Amino acid sequence: MRRRAAWSLGIIALVLLLAGIAVWWWQSSLDQPAPVASRSPSSVATETDMRDVAQQELDDHLESCIVDATAEVLPEGCGLRIPWGTEFAAVDRVRLRIDRLPVLELTEEGFVADDGVLVATVTGTGQNGSPRTETYRTESWSVRGDITREGSSVALDVW
Repeated sequence: MRRRAAWSLGIIALVLLLAGIAVWWWQSSLDQPAPVASRSPSSVATETDMRDVAQQELDDHLESCIVDATAEVLPEGCGLRIPWGTEFAAVDRVRLRIDRLPVLELTEEGFVADDGVLVATVTGTGQNGSPRTETYRTESWSVRGDITREGSSVALDVW
């Protein structure tokens, strides 16, 4: 029985050794992710330039939103939400003022612009029928959207 036990242990050791070699070979043959290349100074400068161009494009868009806003219609894609429905039966006039434009950051999906400050003064008729004027201020004005990069220019699609 000693001889049989020795052969059994030898075969088990050989099988374990071959299994270990097979696992090592399989793991080493898997596609390894490419090492992340560090950003060169020129690519960082290009990304910074692109962000600056996109920021200017966004600033122009948001300033046009303020000009286009009326009591009847707030432009789409401007992040304008004014909670006047509970205080006003009718709105005659909306004046918007930008105290600070949102700051744009590029993301994998597009862009996010946060930390804007917007002031809205709404004039109209209150729920009780008397004239009413209210001022709303948000210090968390934000917008999101897609960005298309074409050479040195960018096109924004603000949601």
